[in-house]
Amino acid sequence: MNVERLYLDYNATSPLSRSVNNWLRSGDLLFANPSSQHSLGKESRKSINEDRNAIYKIFHKSEKDTQLFFHSGATEAFHTFSDSFAEASRLSGKELLICYSKTDHPAVVSLVDKFYGPHVKFLELKRDKNLTYLHGINYEAIKDKKDNNPDLVILYHHLWVHNETGQVSETKELDQFKSIPDLYIHVDAVQAPGKIPHWFNLQDGHIWSFSAHKFGALKGVGFSFFPKDLPFHPLITGGGQQGNLRSGTENVLGVRSISLALYDLMKVDVPLMMKSRQNLVEFLKNELQGIGGVIEGTGPMASNTVYFYFNHIPSDVALALFDLNGLQISAGSACSSGASKPSMVLLQMGLSDVAKNGLRLSLPFEVEDDFMERVKDKFRNIISRLRS
Repeated sequence: MNVERLYLDYNATSPLSRSVNNWLRSGDLLFANPSSQHSLGKESRKSINEDRNAIYKIFHKSEKDTQLFFHSGATEAFHTFSDSFAEASRLSGKELLICYSKTDHPAVVSLVDKFYGPHVKFLELKRDKNLTYLHGINYEAIKDKKDNNPDLVILYHHLWVHNETGQVSETKELDQFKSIPDLYIHVDAVQAPGKIPHWFNLQDGHIWSFSAHKFGALKGVGFSFFPKDLPFHPLITGGGQQGNLRSGTENVLGVRSISLALYDLMKVDVPLMMKSRQNLVEFLKNELQGIGGVIEGTGPMASNTVYFYFNHIPSDVALALFDLNGLQISAGSACSSGASKPSMVLLQMGLSDVAKNGLRLSLPFEVEDDFMERVKDKFRNIISRLRS
């Protein structure tokens, strides 16, 4: 029997947006190398320049004071800027402090295991059991290190929207850190586009990194903004295709898909989606009584993400059950390997008994009432089977 399958894993990879789909189907695709000097190469270069201008405009940034470069995605971006700061600090004879949270994206957490040299240290940012940043404690810890080493350079990683829980940590709360000299804030903005109000207003940070496949563009491409006066050393060197920012042949099709998908996101009614999400949360709380629970943050949440668990069913078993019944959801970090292991989020929240049971569904950017009812019907069927 054919089972209708509903895709609810947008935080891992979003299906291609409507405009990207239409563009690909048109067959009007540039293939020439944008570094080539012939006519087709110049057409590719023109395409990238047009898309760059569009992306600057969408995010209210100016090329006069802000650099924009394209890469393979946020994982590369995190390593690029950590390497860049480490190299700049080494050349200037200064020490570097990289600040992170253990509930950050795995690519950020993994930086701790990388040896940059004895001049690079790490500081774990504290969060409470609700995953709220303890800014007061973190500020004092960083300031103490700066007071003891006035030349210290600090790279502060901030997770804007958590990919598992959907919890939003507002960047405006970082104001106090700006008073610390030589502190630079790198915002993980991967899950923000189309999922929170005003996602295109990039304030209270220095560096902003995105992955295109999270919002309806092609895989294997992303981009970052950072100030032009920020010392920068590229991670990938070679032909200098993006000047001193990143070498490697530019992904013309990937860049075009970014601008198309972002324009589609500008039409998303985020407040309406938030109401739909909250309706689903209340439904799940009722359905899971006695057999599980829903994780809710204390502050604003992304409009599409719901994190929940069963009391006695590990996530790998639950995922198979959901898939068999036509709900394609996920567990753990949106970009982890898929291996079954305890969720750092649930451990941080003191829920060690269910740390291997976490499940995440992430909705489309727009949903119809009929779609939501079909999702609920499938949940009812699954939970009915579990109870029986």
